[in-house]
Amino acid sequence: MDRYVLIALASLVGVIFLILFALVGDIVFGALAWFYTAIFIPKYVFIVSIPGAPDIYIERLVFVLLLPVVLYLLATGKERTLPNTKLEFWMIVQLSLLIISMFRTGFLATPGGGFQPFHVFLTGFFVPFCFYYFGKTFINTEERLRIFLWGCFPLFAYLVFTAYMEHFKINSLIFPKFITNPFLGIHYGRARGPFLVAPVNGWMMGSLFFATLLLRTETRSLLGKMLIYPVLFATPVAIFFTYTRAVWLSFLVAPLFVSVYSKRLLFPKRFLFLPLVFLIVLVWANWQNIKSKERAKGGVMQVEEVEVRFRLFKVSTLMIKDKPLFGVGFARFMEALPRYAPEVHPAGKEAMASQHNIFLAMLTEVGILGTLPFLMILYYLLKYSVLAYRFLGEEGLISKELIACFWGIMLVYIINALFIQTQYYIAPNSYVFLWAGIVTGVYQRITYPEAVFNEVYSYA
Repeated sequence: MDRYVLIALASLVGVIFLILFALVGDIVFGALAWFYTAIFIPKYVFIVSIPGAPDIYIERLVFVLLLPVVLYLLATGKERTLPNTKLEFWMIVQLSLLIISMFRTGFLATPGGGFQPFHVFLTGFFVPFCFYYFGKTFINTEERLRIFLWGCFPLFAYLVFTAYMEHFKINSLIFPKFITNPFLGIHYGRARGPFLVAPVNGWMMGSLFFATLLLRTETRSLLGKMLIYPVLFATPVAIFFTYTRAVWLSFLVAPLFVSVYSKRLLFPKRFLFLPLVFLIVLVWANWQNIKSKERAKGGVMQVEEVEVRFRLFKVSTLMIKDKPLFGVGFARFMEALPRYAPEVHPAGKEAMASQHNIFLAMLTEVGILGTLPFLMILYYLLKYSVLAYRFLGEEGLISKELIACFWGIMLVYIINALFIQTQYYIAPNSYVFLWAGIVTGVYQRITYPEAVFNEVYSYA
């Protein structure tokens, strides 16, 4: 039996154990097991393809195994659901419109058509929306939030450490080994992590950075600080090693924004002096590489990808003008590209790529009607988070700092979503929407009548 299959099966046994533990312990461990499985046992390691049916990955099996645990906790009254909001209404509308679009244009990929629409439906919308519900329903106390934060910290430390190992090509210390395979994924030579895509790796590191900042605010033990502080200070350089301009931009803008609304998340200025000096020296030492046109060395002057983005924007406008209401079909951008690309560039499809902007992708694929629900979801997330920020106090994990942390995570997500199609990546997507669920749950518990909930769920 292939060793990767053995690894996958052994991991599955461990995950099942964690899920069974959730029945008598805490469901948060089950969610953490899913995240680690989704990241470390992707389709490169284990996949079962069945003609006419969705592919089977380990993370999909774990997801299915989590469902009865969730239903058991809700059916027995051990956990309580919250009333639905307008945000959930728009999520249902979004999923419904995507399903209708797939009925019109197909659930499976065609030759040269890119990802299967049903695959993108699961990775970009259905599973992340499920984790939104999970975060809203189950991460309802400071203790559970602390479990989740500490559970994610090893992943954060691993991604930062691996970024250094990738940059300095210390392959013997890189795990899983598929990261070192130049024939898998893209961006080999940059810090791409287990996602095998540098901007996704940077997006995930940026998201985990803010969550770890929140964890730091409530960590009093010396051991905890000794674990957290080195990883946080090592993060900017790890982000730099992705050599991805969108990631750099998000990691610049998000902390600046958060610093306006947070009193405790970011470090006092005196702690930032040495890391800032080190970063300046690093940039100075690599300046020839940074200003070069070679992206594998960090060259910001490489313009080919910028030109491709402009061409994608032009061809997207043609698609939108042609089919403004319903689009060309969900996840059918690549299939429709040959019909429109020659009007933008003589080389046609060969001069293009998959749409690198989630908003343009949705406008082209599902039109105005299919994009509106997604925009409404983002609107209500912003609205509920602002209202929660106004009501919350300044102490504890569930405080204004929690909302500021969420804003940082969302800014990293949105900035990167302008340059990559985030819906292709299930774990980072689900992480963002789980946080959205946590914040919506906090908003409901502090603004709805207290009689609706148990006292343990009240933050007022």
